[in-house]
Amino acid sequence: MPNKQNPAGGEEELKGSAADPAEFARVQRELTEAKQGLETLYAALDNVDSGLLVLNKDLRAVYSNPVLHAMFRANSSEEIRETRPLYADMLAASAQAVAVNLEDYVARRLAWVRSGDPKPMDLAMTDGTVLRCHLAVLPGGGRMLIYSDVTDIVRNAEELERLATTDGMTGIYNRRHFLTLADREWARARRYGRPISFLMIDIDYFKSINDDFGHQVGDEMIVHLANLARDCKRECDVLARIGGEEFALLLPETDLPQAQVVAERLRSEVAANSLVVAARSIPATVSIGVATSVAAMNDISDMMKAADQALYDAKHAGRNRVICCISRDATPSIAAQCPDTSLEAASIG
Repeated sequence: MPNKQNPAGGEEELKGSAADPAEFARVQRELTEAKQGLETLYAALDNVDSGLLVLNKDLRAVYSNPVLHAMFRANSSEEIRETRPLYADMLAASAQAVAVNLEDYVARRLAWVRSGDPKPMDLAMTDGTVLRCHLAVLPGGGRMLIYSDVTDIVRNAEELERLATTDGMTGIYNRRHFLTLADREWARARRYGRPISFLMIDIDYFKSINDDFGHQVGDEMIVHLANLARDCKRECDVLARIGGEEFALLLPETDLPQAQVVAERLRSEVAANSLVVAARSIPATVSIGVATSVAAMNDISDMMKAADQALYDAKHAGRNRVICCISRDATPSIAAQCPDTSLEAASIG
C-alpha cells in the first residue's frame, strides 16, 4: 500500500521511502529541484524594479526583495526570510518613512490587504516620493504586494490639473474651473436653503493703463488685483479670472448685506494700494456688481447675469463703486437690508 502523506510536509514521505532506495532518491531529487526552483525565483524577483512583498495566509511575510527595503528603509530581505514577521509589525516598523498617522496607517493598510481589494493605493512618503501599491490575492489565501515609484506620474498629473484649472498669469482659477466649482456651490446652497452671493469685478479704465504704460504694466496690474482680491477672500470663497481684466468672486454662506461689505472692502483696498513699477506708483480702481441668489433664479448663470448687470450700472454711474442687483422677486427683508449709503442698488425685473 502507498505511504500516507503527513500534512506537515515531505518528511514522512522520505521516512516511508527509506525501504525503497529508488523512491527515496526520486523524492530527494524532487525536493532538491523544488528548492533550486524557489531560489531561482527569488533571484529573479530580487532583480525586479518594483518592491515586492509576499505574505502567507496568516499575513506573515515569506519573501521581500531589496527594492522594497530601499523604499521603506526597514528590515532586510534576509531578516524577512528568517523571522517571517507579521505584516502589521512590518507596517509599524516602516511607518517612519510614510507621511501618515501611525495607528490610522496600520489599520487602513491591514484592512485593505485582508479585503483583497485590487484597487491600487498610493502612499505619500516623507521624502516627497509617492509609491503606488497593487495587491494580488494568491492561492491558499496569501497576498502579494507590488510597490512602484509613481512620483513623476503623480506630479505630472498634478501639473496637468493645475494647468487645466488655473489662470496662467495670476495663479487663481480660470473661467472653466470656476464655473465647475460654482455649479457645485449653487447646488449645495439650493439643497440646504443657504445663501450664496456673487461679485463681478472689473478694472476701471484698463485700456488707458495699457495705452499709457504698455501691456507689460497692464499684465502686472491684473496680477496686482488678483493678489489684493486673494487677500480679501475667505478660504471657502472661490476667486477666478474670467476675462481679460474681469474677475469673479463667489461667496458661499453669504447674504446680500455681507456680500456688499466684502465688495466695498475690496474696492477700498484696490483704491488705496497702487501698483508700483520701477519706483513709479500707478493707481487703479475697480467697479463691482453684486448679486445674491433668489428663488426666481434657475442656476448659477442667472446670478452671474444679475451681477454683470449691476457691474454695467456701476460703470455707467461713474466707476469706482459697488452696486447691488436686487431682484423684484427678492423678499422684502433682503431688499430692506441694502444700505442707502454710497453703495447703490439696481433692480431687475
